[in-house]
Amino acid sequence: MVHINGYSDRPARSFLFKRVVGFITICAVFSLIWFNAGSEGQLRKTYTSVSKQVEKSAASALGREEQPDIDGQLKNVTTPSTNIFLPAPFPTLPPPDDEEYMAICMAVKNQSLDLPEFFTHYYFHHGIRRFYIFDDGTEPPLSSAPYPIPSSAITWVYFQPHIHSDKLGDRQGIQEKYYTGCVNMFGDMHTWMGFLDADEFLEMTGGETLSDFLHGWARNDTVGAVGVNWLVHSSAGLLTRPAEGPRKAFNRCIADDPQNDNLKVKTFVRTALFGTMWNCHCIAIMKNGAVQVGEHGDVIDKSCDRNPITRERWGLHHFGPKSREEFLQKQARGKIRGGKSTEHWWNKIENSEQRDCSELTKYVP
Repeated sequence: MVHINGYSDRPARSFLFKRVVGFITICAVFSLIWFNAGSEGQLRKTYTSVSKQVEKSAASALGREEQPDIDGQLKNVTTPSTNIFLPAPFPTLPPPDDEEYMAICMAVKNQSLDLPEFFTHYYFHHGIRRFYIFDDGTEPPLSSAPYPIPSSAITWVYFQPHIHSDKLGDRQGIQEKYYTGCVNMFGDMHTWMGFLDADEFLEMTGGETLSDFLHGWARNDTVGAVGVNWLVHSSAGLLTRPAEGPRKAFNRCIADDPQNDNLKVKTFVRTALFGTMWNCHCIAIMKNGAVQVGEHGDVIDKSCDRNPITRERWGLHHFGPKSREEFLQKQARGKIRGGKSTEHWWNKIENSEQRDCSELTKYVP
């Protein structure tokens, strides 16, 4: 159509079309965090399907959808070209651990906002298909919130607030009891079990999958547990909770130093050899004289420190402080095992020598 002033409405319609396509694309991308794909192939299939739906929906929204004519043939309807890009998974996703060779156990309270990204990371990027979540009296229960992985992958264990003292000073050893109970109740269904917190994200730095890495250690009967060094991230100067989540937002971490928290490890244990724990970081006693080692076979003692610090095969990104807002919330809820994160600890991390840590910012999903 040509207006009286000689200008066509086609540019306006093209602009409107692009705006609609852009809006629908954004909605589609955000919706991807909720899909339940188990492999890279499934993810790519999902992305392709969404891409086609976006183009079709955009055309339909503008009345430009192809319509059959009287003869049942499709009319030759021309629509503006659209360049729709939906990112492929990165890095390459490992096969799903459908046999549940490995599992993750954790004790959590009042962190329903932190769990979606945790579940996404371990379900897709490490193939974990079994999570044991010990809910330490969250109200409403953590299980009442929506999560971006199949509910069948999560086993909830509940502890009512009255069972344990609310006084943080009386809770010493509770987290270790949760972990011990996790092995006693569910350990015979898995070969390995990792004890992690909701702010810890594993990276396989040496090109192995987590499953292959643990299968390798299972061939050594003297190894009962493997510890992974922390890489503690700072607040990166953020004051409020970032919308994009910790992996993309907190891209600064403290430099390795034998005097700082990067010495600490977290543990994956062979459930058949589990005995007792020193603390939430490492194992105290294992059966058959087995030991806990680092990634190079070096023995980790009861200090739960590992020096020299290395992450040549795997590393654990610890988003401890997060933003100032989140740190104050962390202080208010206290630690599962008693006590609170202190201002001294916040200042120690924030004032440490720091470097760029962008490894996890590239992860999709």
